[in-house]
Amino acid sequence: AASNTDDTTDLPQVHAINMMRTLLEDHTLASDIVPYVEHAFVVALTGLRSRRWAIRNVCSLLFAALARRVFGNSRGREETKYDGITGRELFTRFPGLHPFLTRQLEDAVDRLAEIDMVQDPVEITDDEGQGEQTTATPPLVDPASAVLRTGARFIHPALYPCLILLARLQPTLADATVTREDSAVNADAEAGVVAEAPHAESATSAVAPPMNLDREPLTRVNERNSTVHVTSASTMLSMYSFTELVELCVDSPVFKTREMAARAFAPLVPSERAASVVTSLLKGVYDVGATIAANSCHGTLCQVHELLRVHWRHDCDAGMRRAFVMHVFPALTALWPILVQAVDKGVTEDKAGEHFDVTDVVRHRYLVLVNEFAARGEAWLLPGLGDLGLARTTRVLLTRFRLTMLYGTLHPVLTGSHVLTQPNGAQVAGAYGTVEELVRLFLACVDDDALAVVRDDGSVQLRIGSDVVDEHGSRMAADDDVSSEVLYNPWSVLGSVLANNSFYEAKLLVLEWMLEHASHERMHIFERIGIDSLLPRLIADTQIASDDCGDLMLQPSRDPRVRAAAIRLLAQLCTRLEIDARTLPVRDMVTYWDAIAGQLSGSVFCPLPVATALVELQAALVHLLLQYPESGDSAAISDVNQRTFAWAQQIYEWTDPERAAPYRLAVSHALVTYSAIKRYIEAGRTSPRQR
Repeated sequence: AASNTDDTTDLPQVHAINMMRTLLEDHTLASDIVPYVEHAFVVALTGLRSRRWAIRNVCSLLFAALARRVFGNSRGREETKYDGITGRELFTRFPGLHPFLTRQLEDAVDRLAEIDMVQDPVEITDDEGQGEQTTATPPLVDPASAVLRTGARFIHPALYPCLILLARLQPTLADATVTREDSAVNADAEAGVVAEAPHAESATSAVAPPMNLDREPLTRVNERNSTVHVTSASTMLSMYSFTELVELCVDSPVFKTREMAARAFAPLVPSERAASVVTSLLKGVYDVGATIAANSCHGTLCQVHELLRVHWRHDCDAGMRRAFVMHVFPALTALWPILVQAVDKGVTEDKAGEHFDVTDVVRHRYLVLVNEFAARGEAWLLPGLGDLGLARTTRVLLTRFRLTMLYGTLHPVLTGSHVLTQPNGAQVAGAYGTVEELVRLFLACVDDDALAVVRDDGSVQLRIGSDVVDEHGSRMAADDDVSSEVLYNPWSVLGSVLANNSFYEAKLLVLEWMLEHASHERMHIFERIGIDSLLPRLIADTQIASDDCGDLMLQPSRDPRVRAAAIRLLAQLCTRLEIDARTLPVRDMVTYWDAIAGQLSGSVFCPLPVATALVELQAALVHLLLQYPESGDSAAISDVNQRTFAWAQQIYEWTDPERAAPYRLAVSHALVTYSAIKRYIEAGRTSPRQR
């Protein structure tokens, strides 16, 4: 199209590419369209470089249709099972894709290299030739223009589509035997690298300048690291060239590029080499120490995360689980002092004692790794190990790691530092995720039923079930006369998290964790916490800011989801613990009931999750309200009866079919709770817990 063509003009290229997309999505032409898939990919990826938005848009739709045709409908990232095709299968079926994707990635890497050249300071040599060099101070620029200058302008249009294609591949063992010197592909296949198809040249040239795949060289020198990427027939079916190129994208200054490159890197690594690659990456971060850049460190951790997610799935074999315990886990935990130990100081020390900054983005990625694969590792490691000795060793390793983190880092960081209370802390990139993952790890440590046994000589042993083991996992004889068991009380940390209003995600995580314990009747955790410390905080979240909270002097949470979770937890505790009208820490039970009813009456705005939770709480408080009047006080009894009747009438109104489903669902939960409590009271039991 002419350069002066308006974007509102219907371009013939757009109609042609739309017709291609329609043909690709027609299942009746599934077998007939296969010879044209390679050239359709060429059209889609080269069209993304067009200056016309309409062409770029339709080419992105064409690329999506091609991905569905080749890989099938994609599932969510968390549900991915990698049951698609391998790299050898893809490039055997479509051999022309290999050199084309390689060239696209090489161009993308060359463009990313321009970011480093722009960001590097300019060295100026003095005129006298003394060899002295000075660094020119870069001029001040607008932050928005700096982002455009160092980010989006240097992202190749085909980079993300190429990475998406590679990320959709399935890892395989066969690629491990294909190297740069492999000559398994015979010479006859070399002539068929690019298949001819009618009208391919005209379709490509309609979108962008034609690319003659037959004439362009298949060998190219990458200027960033002077590495020759060979894509000749000897390595046509190998993933080696892609691995090198994708690795060069991992340390990109663009966050999304690093994540996408890591996702594309994981399937390129053969499963039998995954453990050695992960260990090498983790040791690389540990060895480099203070000299590693934040982007490179984050990119490496993204690589490790994707490799673990792809190759250490829940259905992996015993060999992969053994490799994780023996090699990956020690390398992963060795980074804790470097990346997390001094989270409250903003800086940390490497093994050489040098200080360097660790950004919250890097720290968050590392904590995600620890929580997903190590914090509760028994759930996926022990079922497939088979070896009882290794299973016991794994249990000891994980328990010792959790107890060390609990007492050595998590407790002092979450109670005695400014991590939760620093002003504007939640506005720092990665800060909220770091706090959330720290709290998640803390909860995993609290859930560990192992105990630390401190002996009189100062040595510490672990009591795992009925066994007492030393730090090496060897069984020891239990000697209660010369030792004492330490049971950690988590309220100091949980109270600090619940009292903070900046990181509501962490508060919600703690409340959901308590709700899970209460719903499964694991009430021992509340005995460790101390119910007298928890109840005032939960009652504060049932109020609104203008309500009189009595002597509590606690402000409710600002997030409605946090308030709803706290109210539901209070309802569970009133149902399952020995709590009556006089032990509940409120000034007056009738006044407290009226405050809850006032929020549901519509006189003040009450968010939907809070309103439905308050209805469930009222059902748990009805029997407490009925216990409140003194015997013989007819006026007080009459007032209580009026309030219970009003509650029943409100429950009936919420059962109206015209009401939204959350209201009717809350009524059903409230009635179940009320009926259960009523049965226990009529049976003469003082508490539902004594059934």
